[in-house]
Amino acid sequence: MHRRVLCALVVLSPARGHADGVAIVGGSPRAIGRAGAAVVGDDGGGALVINPAAMARRDTLRAELGAATIEDAPEWQSDATGSPRSVGRAGSRLAPLGAAIGAIGDWVIGVGAMTAAVVARSLPKPSDDPKDSLGAIYDYRYTGIAGSYRRDMLALGVARRLGDSLALGLSIGAARVALSERRRLWGARARHDMVTLPEADIDISLSATDPLTESAVAGVLYAPAAAPIELGASVGWTRTVRLDGTARAFGSPSTLVGVHTDAPRATLHVAQPVAVRAGGRYVGDRIVAELDGDLWIAPHGSDAVAWQTQGISLDDPGPPGQAMPSSIELRRVPSRLSQRTHYAVRAAVDVAIIPGFLWATGGYAYSNPGTPATKLSPSLGDLGGHTLGLGVEATKGGVTATIGWSRTWTPETAPISDLRLDSPFPYSDAAVPHGTYAGSVDQVGVLFEAEIGGR
Repeated sequence: MHRRVLCALVVLSPARGHADGVAIVGGSPRAIGRAGAAVVGDDGGGALVINPAAMARRDTLRAELGAATIEDAPEWQSDATGSPRSVGRAGSRLAPLGAAIGAIGDWVIGVGAMTAAVVARSLPKPSDDPKDSLGAIYDYRYTGIAGSYRRDMLALGVARRLGDSLALGLSIGAARVALSERRRLWGARARHDMVTLPEADIDISLSATDPLTESAVAGVLYAPAAAPIELGASVGWTRTVRLDGTARAFGSPSTLVGVHTDAPRATLHVAQPVAVRAGGRYVGDRIVAELDGDLWIAPHGSDAVAWQTQGISLDDPGPPGQAMPSSIELRRVPSRLSQRTHYAVRAAVDVAIIPGFLWATGGYAYSNPGTPATKLSPSLGDLGGHTLGLGVEATKGGVTATIGWSRTWTPETAPISDLRLDSPFPYSDAAVPHGTYAGSVDQVGVLFEAEIGGR
C-alpha cells in the first residue's frame, strides 16, 4: 500500500466532442496525458470525484495545485449544396484544481476545490445586436448557436485501509452549476418553406444556475503487496440539477413577429447520470499500465428536457387583412442538452525515462456519443470520439510536476435529426435543416504536488 503512483484526467467533456457530455472525464489535470485513465492510478485530488478509495495508497501529507485549459471546436456543415463549414469560436476555458490529503491513523482524508466539468461552444453568431438584421445564411441557427455548462465544486473524502491489500472510500461534493443556451425559434404562422426569412426569427438566450448540487462517490481499491496488479471500482451519484435564471429574446427590426418581454425568467431541471467505473493497473519497475472502463447510466427522460419560461410574449400579424394580430406567451423552449447511456474505454502507459525522476506518459480512449444521434446539436451535443494523450512527469525532493496534452477528435457524422424549429405558434413547426457534425477538443494540463513526511 506504500507504492508511489503516477496518474490521471481528460476533460470532456466531453464533448465532447468530449466523453462525459457535461462532465470532466478524470479528476485531476494529471490524467490529460493519460487519456483520462484514472480509476486506479489517481490517488490525489482527482480521486475525490473518480475513486476516493485510491487515496489510501499513500499516508503522507500532500498538497496539489494545478489547472487545465480546454478548447472545444465543433464543426457543422449544412447539407445544402455549396454551404460553408462553420467552426466553433468559443475560445479556451480554464479548469483549476487545488487539494490537500493527509492521514490520521488508518484513515486518509482529502479535501479539494475544482472545476469538475466545463463545456463552452459557439458557432459564428448571426447577430449580437437587436438593431441589425438577424441573418438567414446560418442554417444551424435553429439547431443551436452557442451553449455552455460549468460545474465548480468542493469535495470532501475519506478512505480506510482494511488490512494490507483492501481499501474503501467515500466522498461527498457540493457544486455550483451554470448552464446557458442561445439559438433561434421560428416565430411566424407561415409556410415551412419561408424559414429562410430572418424576419420570422426570434433570437433567444437562456442562462441559469443551481447554487448547490450535491454528489457522492463510493469506491474500492484492491492492491495486494505480493502482486504487481491493482484493481479499483467506483459508483458516483449526482442530484438532479435545478437551474433558475434569466431569458432574453428579440426579433429583427423588420420582423414579422412582435417580441415583448417583462422581467423574463427561465428554469430547467436536468437529471444526472449514474457513473460506474472500473479498472486494473500493472505496476512494474519501469512500466506502469492501466486499463479502465466508464459507464454513464442516463435516467429515463434525460434525452428530452425543456426550459420553462415566463415573461416573454409574441405577436403574429397573421394573414393579410386580419384585423388584429394574434398573441401567445412563450412558456416552453426545448433544450439542446440531451443525454443517453454511454461508455468509454481507456488505456494508459507510463514509461520510466530516468528511474526515480522522469516518466513519459501516453494514453488512448474511445467514447461513444453521449447524445442520441437524432438529437445532436452543435451547441451542447456530445459527439463521442477518439482521444490521444501525451505527457511527462518529474519527481524531485518530494515535489512532482506533471504536464499533459490531449486531443479528442470526432469523425464526421450526418444523422437525420428529430429536432424542430420549436415555433410556439400552431401549424408552423418543422424539422431543422440537416447537416454534418465533426469536431475536436484540445486540452493542456499542469499539476504540482508537494509531499510532506510519511511513515
